[in-house]
Amino acid sequence: MAPQRPSFLVRRLRAVGLTLLLGAAVATAFDRWYAGQLIARERTRVEAFVAPYTTLLEGIFQRRIVRLDALRQFVSLQPSTDELTRKFPTFADGLRVAAPGVRAVQLVRNARIVATNPGADSATLVGYDLMTHPDPEVRDGVERARRSDAMAMAGPFPLLQGGVGIVLRLRVTAKAEGFPDQVALVLNVGELLYEADLARLPSTVQVALLDRRGLPVAPFDRLPQDPVSFSVSVGDGDWTLLAAPSFGWHQSVLGDLRPTRLASALIVLLLATLSYGVAGRQERLRRAVDERTQALAQANDDLRREAAERRELEEQLLHSQKMEAVGTLAGGVAHDFNNLLTAIVGFAQLAEQQAAQLQAESSVPDMARQLGDMRTDLAEILKASDRASLLTSQLLSFSRRQKSTPTRLDVNGVVKDIDRMLRRLIGETVQLQTETGAGPLPVLADGGQLSQVIVNLVVNARDALPNGGRIHLRTRALDLAAVGAAPYAGLPSGEWVLVEVQDNGTGMTPEVQARMFEPFFTTKRLGDGTGLGLSTVYGIVTQAGGHVFVDSAPGQGTTVSLAWPRLEPAAVDPEAAPPVPAVANGELVLVVEDEAGLRRLVGEILRRHGYRVEVAFDGQDALEKLEQGMELPELVLTDVVMPRMGGAELADAMAARRYDIPVLFMSGYQEGDPLPDDMQHGYIAKPFTPDALVSRVRSMLQARV
Repeated sequence: MAPQRPSFLVRRLRAVGLTLLLGAAVATAFDRWYAGQLIARERTRVEAFVAPYTTLLEGIFQRRIVRLDALRQFVSLQPSTDELTRKFPTFADGLRVAAPGVRAVQLVRNARIVATNPGADSATLVGYDLMTHPDPEVRDGVERARRSDAMAMAGPFPLLQGGVGIVLRLRVTAKAEGFPDQVALVLNVGELLYEADLARLPSTVQVALLDRRGLPVAPFDRLPQDPVSFSVSVGDGDWTLLAAPSFGWHQSVLGDLRPTRLASALIVLLLATLSYGVAGRQERLRRAVDERTQALAQANDDLRREAAERRELEEQLLHSQKMEAVGTLAGGVAHDFNNLLTAIVGFAQLAEQQAAQLQAESSVPDMARQLGDMRTDLAEILKASDRASLLTSQLLSFSRRQKSTPTRLDVNGVVKDIDRMLRRLIGETVQLQTETGAGPLPVLADGGQLSQVIVNLVVNARDALPNGGRIHLRTRALDLAAVGAAPYAGLPSGEWVLVEVQDNGTGMTPEVQARMFEPFFTTKRLGDGTGLGLSTVYGIVTQAGGHVFVDSAPGQGTTVSLAWPRLEPAAVDPEAAPPVPAVANGELVLVVEDEAGLRRLVGEILRRHGYRVEVAFDGQDALEKLEQGMELPELVLTDVVMPRMGGAELADAMAARRYDIPVLFMSGYQEGDPLPDDMQHGYIAKPFTPDALVSRVRSMLQARV
């Protein structure tokens, strides 16, 4: 008896079942593959988002290590223990102010704390034997500092003063009996992590910080699952920063998986329905499967294309956010650094002037020689300050926080003014030749930014001369009757002013030339350059309506040409006498500055030039003094950003009270609402030299006459 063939319905059900099984297997495999792709993309996104914080953490710890080394040098330079005891509180206070997060500054001898700052901790800490501390990490840190000149770090652990922190130690070679043999900084871990901005990470990203022992550091002590890992170089051991999505990798991509899963389920159901309807008709079934397979492939291609487009958009957004964050950080760092530079440059120049006077008056040869050496040292400080000022200008230009005041300038005069500074910057191994064009070359530009552009180009040319060489800086006029050809291709017709910086250095390849104006792109070794110099040049010149041209080849040097539109010659009155600079006649100047060091510096500069000075520590204090009946000053010299009341608010308050007093603003950078710009208000950028400050004050007072 022949076997009974399955019924038509059974065959249909078998076809449907087989289709469902195969479809489920395919959908599951695709879902796993696509989930893996999304998770890999998510790991890349988390890495790009968290990576900047590792650099921030390393920089924060490195700055504290530098402060610790400064403390060791301070102790080593003291002639006696009495002098060390007298100066230590003042130096420690300054060090703690300059380095937030320093809980205490300590001197140690024979493993005992002999001095600590702040003084409120002295009763608890002075005389404490660190080798009796119950935590072996503390004792190990003391022993490691004894055995090596390298920095030894211990912690985190509970501090004797309360709270959790770490201790950085350095060995000091004791010069005499009673001198400390170690110096230490006690750091508050919480404040350091807050400075690194880790607390402001979005809730969708979970981070954990492990110390060099692999132990979690509070408050980031909950370990994420399957994290990405970043090494953080801290002192004498590496820490580890872990990061992962707060709810796991799979949960973070679930939203992207749902559409593909729904599509896969619908496709499987559709295939099952088709197989049920065409069972027994092999050819028709084959055609239907082919059609639906093509539809599935097209759907997968569309999904991949959408995923690629989304990934590209997310990468662009991340890059934009990163650049914005770097710009904000650069502006803040430059603001604080400009305050420091103003004090450094001002006090160094005052000291150099006083040393020059004493040297001229000294009749003792040995004393005159020592004063000459001191002037040489001060000149090196001023030289380093010039380089630091250049870097802050680059940071401010990059973050777009630099105040720009275009005026009519003679390019020849700008080159002559900065010639001396340029020769200090490039050193003695490089020869600088300057050549200015005939007659005035007037352009409309900001004087500070124009100087910065020339300095950046000369410094960049110097870096292309590792073994010395020649730099040629020249200015000239260019008159084009038609659109320019090479080497000024595309330059519109008209009169132009050219500034050219030429070197006979290593030159550049076409690949390097194509990227030379990108922010942060540099061919220098790590630590030798920021990659901001040429991007700053390009931004300043193009925003002022100018053009930049580069001609370079490997081994043949580089020529960078800048072209500005030339202004019409200014009308000159032949009978007008040159202005005579005003001389101080005991005018009263009210100085408003929240930084104590800058208040003292500005007051000392003005007093030495014949002005009377009254000081206030912020705008509210200045306003209260005016209302209490102090003698009305001829000029108010005020910082812009201050606690309680800033400079702009002070100017508005004085105007509302009808105080007819001119206001000269000084600031390291400009952000927020623009400052007033009229005959009653002026502006001077930090850092400034004493001569620049006095000249600006004189011009403001002379305008009132």
